[in-house]
Amino acid sequence: MSDLHSILPRAQQCTSISQDCPLSKSFYGYAPSLAPNVVMLVLFSATLVAHGVQGTYYRAWGTLIAMGWGCTCEIMGYIGRLMMHKNPFNLDGFLIQIICLTIAPAFFSAAIYLCLSRIVLLFGADVSRLSPKMYAYIFISCDIISLALQGAGGGLASIAAQNNTPLGTGDNVQLAGLAFQVGSLALFGFCVAEYAWRVRRDPAASARARELFAYNRSLNLSFAALGLSYTAIMTRCIYRVIELSNGWGSTLMKDQIDFVALEGAMIVVAVVALNTFYPGRYLHRAVDPSFEQKSTGSSEHSEKGSDGVTPEHMF
Repeated sequence: MSDLHSILPRAQQCTSISQDCPLSKSFYGYAPSLAPNVVMLVLFSATLVAHGVQGTYYRAWGTLIAMGWGCTCEIMGYIGRLMMHKNPFNLDGFLIQIICLTIAPAFFSAAIYLCLSRIVLLFGADVSRLSPKMYAYIFISCDIISLALQGAGGGLASIAAQNNTPLGTGDNVQLAGLAFQVGSLALFGFCVAEYAWRVRRDPAASARARELFAYNRSLNLSFAALGLSYTAIMTRCIYRVIELSNGWGSTLMKDQIDFVALEGAMIVVAVVALNTFYPGRYLHRAVDPSFEQKSTGSSEHSEKGSDGVTPEHMF
């Protein structure tokens, strides 16, 4: 953390790379490259529009809100990195990107968490350890805690940076939020595996699952997309925990290629996978293959799940 603290006074004076402001002494030791950051900005802008259209058409309000906020944070984060392209000492750009890019994946995780409730409704709440609603309550609550910790840590770090005081407390709170997010994702993965095991063991539930997959083969695509998105987000979060725990000025934090591959590319994969095989579309078709031919205002969309939850509202 001391390396970053030594950079802050220089960041308030430097507006470009010079003899007095060498690149090696900037926040990351490099100026974020133009090409990858422009590409990320364009991709997240496009996927924001795509999720807006898909979420509205399929009335997947939960997914729409979560993905919308996540994509917006990613867009702001890469705008911050582009601000650092011309001046890697740009404090405003640094704070924007470090806060926005850190919290954005928590919103994408929330969208995936919501899908578990719907999956339990499809394959049978009777064999689940918890009710569909309870899965949503537990993991969305975990996501809120993670967001609160990461947001608070980013806020504390921002205040410290502007006041030219040590960022240790803010960084530690952010790290705690990231670690909590990894733990929540791991618990979620366990719950999914445990529910799948229960379905497989129960003859009636297993038969119901086979019927659903035979009824709508595209359901496999949606599950594959969810699994890919989950894996990409988990990979990114583990990377960020290791990166931040090593402290500012570490070799990992100064490697732009690692950042692009393990931060940017992983989140692009996660978001595009959900765009391509949109859960609100494929999981609706699992129970009603004529869903896409219906008017979005049709009363036929209001069928209830086994616990009284309206299916489309789970997304």
